[in-house]
Amino acid sequence: MELLKPHHLYQVFIVVAMTLNACEAPPPPQGHFETQTSIFMGGQEQNQADDEARKLSYQSALDGDWVLFSQVSTCVDIGSSLEQYNRSLYLIHVTQSAHGGLTEVWEACEIDLTPVISVRAQIPEALRQSVYPLETRRGQVVGTPPEQRYTSGALLELWGVVMDEPLIDAMPTTPADERLFDMDEDGEAGVTLQIGDACMAYMAQRRITHYHGQMIAPDRIEGEALSVTEQYIIDASAPICKTSYQIRSNPARSHFSRVRVDGRGGAINLDINGDEKVDCTEVQAARNQLFVETLILIELDHDACSIE
Repeated sequence: MELLKPHHLYQVFIVVAMTLNACEAPPPPQGHFETQTSIFMGGQEQNQADDEARKLSYQSALDGDWVLFSQVSTCVDIGSSLEQYNRSLYLIHVTQSAHGGLTEVWEACEIDLTPVISVRAQIPEALRQSVYPLETRRGQVVGTPPEQRYTSGALLELWGVVMDEPLIDAMPTTPADERLFDMDEDGEAGVTLQIGDACMAYMAQRRITHYHGQMIAPDRIEGEALSVTEQYIIDASAPICKTSYQIRSNPARSHFSRVRVDGRGGAINLDINGDEKVDCTEVQAARNQLFVETLILIELDHDACSIE
């Protein structure tokens, strides 16, 4: 089998799309982040008005529960260049040490890939449950409010593969690699993704992401997402899902927004059931509130991927 270059399943979408939709492409299925009627927040003045209305106050530490919305852009080159986003909604529980070191536990509540030429890869619930939660231990917050800066530890997301040194070990290149395993327990090696209506891809993936940003309000952090993904297609239910095409990372359009959701310092409190912790069910129940009031959806812009 072939190691995809340079590293994404997006290549598979192109072949599937061009084969299935040679005449007119049907509309893709809706994703988690395309159901809002109003997602854009009204800018800095609106932020300040919201802060004053909730009487927000800076806390001495980042301890507690936060929601992070990650939007990682990739350019897919198929003659013309198309933009695709990986949009992930994480719930993070933070513990901060006296020197500003951060231990963060990440739960992925929703993961979405925008369609390429109307073909969308669907992330099954079994995969999400088998990967998360994950813990990072090398994050850092520096400075004093309101001039604080934040960096996460390396968020390492492994799908269907185990590694002794996961940050530096090479990815598998053959189905016989003993590090591959049936992570989502569906009888197929690696993890299984549905590629549109065409086929199933059985694959392994490593994604490493660092988040760097600054506090823009007592309950908000915004900044850039620096992410690299490698994938190996172990097998597929149809030959069409094994073909590779070129992609490019697009860090200039990869961003994150993060909001405190535990009520501390006047922030939004998503602890709906009063058990003193926030879970993904509560985040999903309040997602309209989060998006309309706080989080910004970056729209696709294929021109941003054009090469001069």
